[in-house]
Amino acid sequence: MDLHAHMRAWQREEDGSYKAEIEGFTLHVTWKPERPGERRGFTYEVKSAEGEAVPSGAEGPELFEEIEHAMATAEKVAHHAAGHS
Repeated sequence: MDLHAHMRAWQREEDGSYKAEIEGFTLHVTWKPERPGERRGFTYEVKSAEGEAVPSGAEGPELFEEIEHAMATAEKVAHHAAGHS
């Protein structure tokens, strides 16, 4: 399945990250630069209205080469957490 983000929902922040509010959740995508022994890539976080992190089901933070894949995955996590299949 090829994932695509709903780009109009995302707003660029001053620090270069992106945020969106979808299904009552706050989504945040950031860039993680390469460091010795660590890969670079985009990572996401999904938080409930109460500010609690929503688990993605992955062990540890997922890294994505493409920002659209990080955004689309964050949207999918929020959609699932909202009770949609």
